[in-house]
Amino acid sequence: MPNLSLPPPAAAAPLDEGQVLGVWRLQKPLPDGEQAHAGQWYSAHHALATEQKAAVLVLDRSDHGAGVMLRYADQAGDLARLQHPQIAVPSDSGVTPDAHPYLIVEGEHGEPLLPRLDELGLRERVELLVQLCEALRSAHQQGWLLAELDPAMIWLDREGGVRLMGLGLTRIPDPTDPFDRGLSLGASPAFVAPERRHGEPPSLASEVYGLGAFARGLVCGWENTPRGLAPLRGSAGDAWPTLREDRQMKLDNLLRRAMAESPELRTRGAEGLADELREWLGLSPQRNALPGAEAHAPAKPVAWWKRWLWLGAAAGVALAAMAARLSGDSPATAATTSLARQARS
Repeated sequence: MPNLSLPPPAAAAPLDEGQVLGVWRLQKPLPDGEQAHAGQWYSAHHALATEQKAAVLVLDRSDHGAGVMLRYADQAGDLARLQHPQIAVPSDSGVTPDAHPYLIVEGEHGEPLLPRLDELGLRERVELLVQLCEALRSAHQQGWLLAELDPAMIWLDREGGVRLMGLGLTRIPDPTDPFDRGLSLGASPAFVAPERRHGEPPSLASEVYGLGAFARGLVCGWENTPRGLAPLRGSAGDAWPTLREDRQMKLDNLLRRAMAESPELRTRGAEGLADELREWLGLSPQRNALPGAEAHAPAKPVAWWKRWLWLGAAAGVALAAMAARLSGDSPATAATTSLARQARS
């Protein structure tokens, strides 16, 4: 049997505009503001139906890229059923002519957030964090978590809202299964929780660590390191000197809790982080995260006069029944007679 070997590892060379990958034709490469991550994003349109758009991630030819493709192949069917308007997941995959794997995310998704970050004020950044946490609240309810956060997967959609390109999502692992380690995207080390670096499976606690690191970067700024992008370890007041001291301290404490070294000391999941951020913004907690949750909202209160009308009618029927017992008529007959008399009058 002949020896088989994979092509040697290599970073993906820039692809030309017009390059065809399956039924998709590449347009332009998209800057994502990060140096070390999974690969290069491109915008694309369908080769035949040009009004159909997509985002294409061309991965490096490496163990990392192979791991991403294996994870996608393993859970593609389940992932396609995840429903949230701010989460986009791959719909197809393939290999370029020079053996680089790629993933297709159909639809119009906007563009990566980091290159546009300078356009946003502090409140807008925190609002985007809330949106991201609320989207993950919904993902949890559907059995998914963000195993490792890669900033290049956080986009800004055409309406200015957050869009999670959900390549790092994985099924919430079974904590009793020692072999369930939840294959993930493999983010920059700065966004990986300490316990994950020691081989622990992804969890809601490790997810909130990555969210905390991303939040710190949005609030305090970024630095490029040899191992990729990392958030600055400063105070919110350093980046936003006009921020009131009490609000700065509250935001600093919030970020510190999310990135606590011990999982037990961290904010309790993306849900808790969303509520704390909403409180900092002066908003009330929002518990309904699933689309269509309004269908289960409490009924609107009935007008006061309708309540009294119903009570009056019920009292009339009760009095008619009592009179019927005294006169010997059946309650139903007496009630009917009483209501008929009221109608005639």
